[in-house]
Amino acid sequence: MPLVASLRAAGHSVSALLTTRNADAFAHKTFEHVHVVERIPWPKHGYTRETWSRALPEACAQRYDVALIASEEPAAYVFARRAGIPDRRGFHNGLQKPLKSFWARRQLTTAIYRPAHPLHPRHEVDVMYDLGRSLYAEPRPSRDPQIFAELLVEGPVLRNNVPAVQVTRKWLSRRRDPDLVRHWFAQLSAAQPFEGFCSAEEGTLGELIGKPAGLRMRYFDTVKEWKMAIAAAPYVITPDTGAAHLAGMLAIDCTDIFESDQFELQAARWSPWCGRNVVRPFPADRDGTQNFAQLLLEDWRTR
Repeated sequence: MPLVASLRAAGHSVSALLTTRNADAFAHKTFEHVHVVERIPWPKHGYTRETWSRALPEACAQRYDVALIASEEPAAYVFARRAGIPDRRGFHNGLQKPLKSFWARRQLTTAIYRPAHPLHPRHEVDVMYDLGRSLYAEPRPSRDPQIFAELLVEGPVLRNNVPAVQVTRKWLSRRRDPDLVRHWFAQLSAAQPFEGFCSAEEGTLGELIGKPAGLRMRYFDTVKEWKMAIAAAPYVITPDTGAAHLAGMLAIDCTDIFESDQFELQAARWSPWCGRNVVRPFPADRDGTQNFAQLLLEDWRTR
């Protein structure tokens, strides 16, 4: 978001290649054009042939000057080259991944070093900001949530006083017991009404760990509806997911929860960018597990 904001502020016309899952992540006015591709499901890489065949001619027709490839997806590098964009900037991993780095350099006109280790200490916003260094004057990424809000959400936001929990599969990562997560949610609900935010495609998860614990579940069919709900909430509790990143760009207070191993490095790279936020590790022992919900409530009450 700060990368896009600085490009626009410098007077550039900015377009984007997005996927079907995040095509509505930004407000419609943010980009001149949006080219949409569908990712082939993990663990495979690339975009579906149908969406590639449609998006690539669209991009070629625009005759773009610069491609900033904010991705580790090899297909994104190939797309920029085949679109005939003369100035292509992306990442390489040096000797940490020599073959991949050699290949990436052949796709790019400017290759920027990015550590291959997923827990390098630089924040991801700073890493992405490197892509456009020569295209704007600001030496550091903005932390102005008012600018970001205009580029993320559309229409007036009606704020409310009901905090939210993002209900996502990350609550159950590392084989975490669903009964334990329901217990945490029940403790939250007993102390304060909480809404549970859940994508419609993960609706069974909301029925498994959210609704039985007393969360007032809300299911979202579109990214736009979910964005508006996050923007309206006074507080968000979430594992490290898109909810934390969105809250961070909109300066919505939140608790962002990471796995306990390598916690400091994870938080340094992925913590919410703006606003008042707390980063916490998931409890690593039985004693911490018993008190975890109380810590989350304390975050909310002392925001």
